[in-house]
Amino acid sequence: FFHSGIATMRALGVLLLAAVAHALPIPGPLSYPSFELHNSAVPGLQMPAVGLGTGGYGLDPLVGYNGYPECWITDIGCGGNTEKAVKTWLSVGGTRLDSADSYFNDKSVGKAVQESGAKREDLFILSKVGPSFPLGYNDTLEQFAKIKANLRTDYVDALLIHWPTYKPSALSPKESSDPSCNLKLAEYDAKACRLSTWRAMVKIFQDGGAKSIGVSNYNKTHIQEIIDAGLPLPAINQCPYNPYRSTSQQATIEFCKAHNITWNAYSPLGIPDWHKYPAPHKSSPLLEDAVQAAAAAHTKSPAQVVINWIVSQGFPTNPRSMNATHMKENLEAFDFALTDSEKTAIGSLPQDLCSEDGSFYECDPGTSALPRPGGH
Repeated sequence: FFHSGIATMRALGVLLLAAVAHALPIPGPLSYPSFELHNSAVPGLQMPAVGLGTGGYGLDPLVGYNGYPECWITDIGCGGNTEKAVKTWLSVGGTRLDSADSYFNDKSVGKAVQESGAKREDLFILSKVGPSFPLGYNDTLEQFAKIKANLRTDYVDALLIHWPTYKPSALSPKESSDPSCNLKLAEYDAKACRLSTWRAMVKIFQDGGAKSIGVSNYNKTHIQEIIDAGLPLPAINQCPYNPYRSTSQQATIEFCKAHNITWNAYSPLGIPDWHKYPAPHKSSPLLEDAVQAAAAAHTKSPAQVVINWIVSQGFPTNPRSMNATHMKENLEAFDFALTDSEKTAIGSLPQDLCSEDGSFYECDPGTSALPRPGGH
């Protein structure tokens, strides 16, 4: 995706920005850009620019469908929400689904896909192993078998390591069978665990279980470990990316770019139903004057402006939504081009730092997540 090229769009015939490369139309009633994956990906595999995020933060099923904070977890009574959202997404023309076993709803995702009648070959399904479930070679293979069963598919289009370290959950108390990944043993070694897990991912890819493999929330050091071990490189690094989390990650983005690793932006709109950003930010990047002004100038929603800004940089993204109108808008964010001054204004917004936002999960020192200004 870092090579210059033209995104062909069946419905709109729009010239996307030069940063978007090898973009091809995808099946469905709507067309929008896609990005060719490299490294550990089957040749020519295209990742649609916009997917549906399916990981929510709500724990109260009483909020109902589209209630805030959105509840997506199957076992607490929100599986119906997930099923409805996935079916709605597919009905409005979406084809990419961003799932994970740690979202605790992949059974509902799989059921919705099957009941939707969508052709499997027309979809791009991404899933992730860990961090709520144990990492390590055998545990990863075991996890993937369950993921396929839950999603009711023989393969996934992309499989990622969700987080660089294991973070146990009350819903998944099991410890890893790999001593280097077992937090209770003296042999625990985070680096060795990551490499053991990655070797399992390579095995899954080579056996045809995943059309591509990648990582999520990895920093340069984590990726360099794979390089130093002489292992195949990831096709994807999925990380948070929005106007408040952009320039602060530029070094990692450039590192991925240099190694043909696609940067996949999650939480592109922030997390409006769960996380409020502290001063000097607005509570959401969608409320920033630079975003609002661009939306007014192009007669678009603030969300469409941010999605356009992200994808025009060559980054596929996956906003989460249960709202059919918003889903459709997310797919229709490519029939306009932001001016250079608009892009600069959005890209110059203050960055969310751990020094001022230390309670945010991205700043949890126990996760060894992306290094961020402010000490983490």
